[in-house]
Amino acid sequence: MLTNSKQLEQLGLQEPRVRALPLSRVDTLVDDVLDICDLANIVCDPWQEGALEAIASVDEDGQWAATEFGILVSRQQGKGNILLPYELAHLYLWPRADGAPKLIGHTAHEAATAREAFRRARRIILASPALRAELVGGGKQTAQGVTGISTGNGNWSIELKNGNRLIFFTRTGAAGVGVSFDVLIVDEAQHSPLTILEALLPATDASPNKQVLFTGTVPKEDQDGEYFEGLRDRGRKGGFERTGWIEHTPVGSDDPDTAAKIDLGSPQTWREGNPGLGIRLAWKTVEDDWDRMGQTSPESFARQRCSIWPSRRVEVAAALSDLDLEVWKRHAREDAGVAGDGIVLSLALTRGGSAGTIGKAVRVDSDSIAVEHHWSQAGTMWIAPMLKDLKAELGNPTLVLDSKNAAPVISALDAAGIKYLVMNLDEIAAAHALFIEWVNAGMVPHRDQPEVTKSLEFATTRNIGRAGMTWEQSDPTKPITIAQAVTWALWGVLKSEASPPKQPTPPPPSAQIITREEVGRAAETNLAVAPF
Repeated sequence: MLTNSKQLEQLGLQEPRVRALPLSRVDTLVDDVLDICDLANIVCDPWQEGALEAIASVDEDGQWAATEFGILVSRQQGKGNILLPYELAHLYLWPRADGAPKLIGHTAHEAATAREAFRRARRIILASPALRAELVGGGKQTAQGVTGISTGNGNWSIELKNGNRLIFFTRTGAAGVGVSFDVLIVDEAQHSPLTILEALLPATDASPNKQVLFTGTVPKEDQDGEYFEGLRDRGRKGGFERTGWIEHTPVGSDDPDTAAKIDLGSPQTWREGNPGLGIRLAWKTVEDDWDRMGQTSPESFARQRCSIWPSRRVEVAAALSDLDLEVWKRHAREDAGVAGDGIVLSLALTRGGSAGTIGKAVRVDSDSIAVEHHWSQAGTMWIAPMLKDLKAELGNPTLVLDSKNAAPVISALDAAGIKYLVMNLDEIAAAHALFIEWVNAGMVPHRDQPEVTKSLEFATTRNIGRAGMTWEQSDPTKPITIAQAVTWALWGVLKSEASPPKQPTPPPPSAQIITREEVGRAAETNLAVAPF
């Protein structure tokens, strides 16, 4: 058994099993992060420094190489020594190029986690004279607290003299709405339901140099970790221009077949899944965990302590429908955004109307139609205002929907004066069949939106009478509104092309003017038939 630091050192430094860097990387600003660590008196372990070096990658234009970066690591390894230096570097050292104040958001699933991260950041800043001096008011104590640090009503924030702010909050259906972040930290990313993140992630889109950092552990079966799972799959695949991924997991843990054969009682397995083992996490702690869970709950030990998270079998995901997911994935392109003339919008709601999705599609050329997920959010009150703005922005495009599915918002759409095209059962079935046919033929380019792929993976089919089939949830906890929205949007494009706009009725001919003189002179003028 490896029980002392000397034996641990003989094994060498803990390296992640997967370290996928974005293809756009040309350099790193990790030295800036290490400088802020010196000012903040934060001592990073080698594996933490390695993660910071990867996250701080920049491209040839000096922009962040990764717009999304994920880290999978088990609990109690010290990931706070990655998150806090990263946040402090953004707050103190990396201003926006346009001089505007930078907003950094740190979000967690649990309020206690967000609050504890805030308290640590506050403690570190106040303990450093150099960092404290940059706070609004120089960090002076007042009756309301420390100037520049807010703790009232769950508003945990830190503000500098230059206007840069770091805020901490929990993830809800309304989190991030109306706010524009430059940097977003999604902690506890194993809790990442699509309905929440699809509302939160667009809050970074307005930033000229955005970056989203995900950190988390392996989700439990009852946790909504769809987005984090999608990021994991992209990270393991590698080769993406703007995606980075690091995971500390045992060898073979990504394959369902080899993962089942991993020796969970092996110290080498423990070490591969715990980069802080022997440094921040005692060997005895892991031994106790194994003694406690090894016989009664080895699956929990594998997930919690070793970060074993096998990828899904491709055939399982593809078997849910006739859609060829591999063809779909191959036709993801950076330049396949939905833009220009002829855009069609679509609207799909979850059962019960607890959330909604807006999709888009447009004809690209004679052989292809691009589709795109525009927005998803919990609730329905946002739908009519957003559609009204979109119609005004895009030149009053056609909006297609299923009136039964969209029943909770029909009155709001009517009140807002929003026109829409209702699909009947035959058209819903036709839309489903056409979408599968077009995708499988490689005629549906699209941006790489992982939430769309996930929705298509989770969607199965059901019969709708004699009309045919449509999408259906394979799991009640996994909405398929995105799959519905892109399907209906593609049908809307084909429908609009098959039904060209009616030509306006030509105006009647101008009235003929007949003077008295003409009537008197021209006997051929017949007043009974002259047009007036």
